[in-house]
Amino acid sequence: MSSIMIQDLHHSQELDRHAMSSVHGGASLAQGGFGPFANVNVNVNQNIQQYQNVQVAALNNSVIGPNFVAPRFDVNPEQIGAANATVLF
Repeated sequence: MSSIMIQDLHHSQELDRHAMSSVHGGASLAQGGFGPFANVNVNVNQNIQQYQNVQVAALNNSVIGPNFVAPRFDVNPEQIGAANATVLF
């Protein structure tokens, strides 16, 4: 995180609006004269996973014969989803 430090100001002194308007600069000479800058790049990685599992028990080793009665199917679907986002500064 960026910060501004004023080194020649007493700790007990406060700056009013006029004094704050005269504060300028902040660029390092190592930047090659590009002036002050702020890193505003924000990268967001998002991963969405979803799966569905449906299990149906059918006939259960039964035999289909002349007196066949259609089986009752107990379907128990399950769907799970998750969305995760990671913000990188």
